[in-house]
Amino acid sequence: MEINDFGHDLDESAQFLVQKLLILHPWDEEWDLSVTANLVPFYKEKIDIQISKQGKCDEEFFDKLIRFSSILDTNQVRLLFMEQLVGMPLILDGKYLNNDERIDLLIESLNGRLKRVDNGLYLFFNHEEEF
Repeated sequence: MEINDFGHDLDESAQFLVQKLLILHPWDEEWDLSVTANLVPFYKEKIDIQISKQGKCDEEFFDKLIRFSSILDTNQVRLLFMEQLVGMPLILDGKYLNNDERIDLLIESLNGRLKRVDNGLYLFFNHEEEF
């Protein structure tokens, strides 16, 4: 698959992403196609940003994007961002916030670096700047 075609066909892109994750995240178990299909729009967004800035996106950029991103579960998010979550309000607009709502505030504060993929799964872009 050409990187610039990524995201056009969801099933093909999800399968391509599974293969890339196997190579670039060898410590992870193979991800289910339904999970990777949910990841496709987030990676596609980053590709589109790269294309708008550079006029193109190559496989090296895409590989770095995947290599320097992590798929996290809720517990991993809580551990990784423990300090930031402690700083999130427990009550907002007179309403007690549950853990998911506090994570939503965290997502907003990280300016697109943390995305909710599915219930209990998150995608975190470990780099602040594009490559």
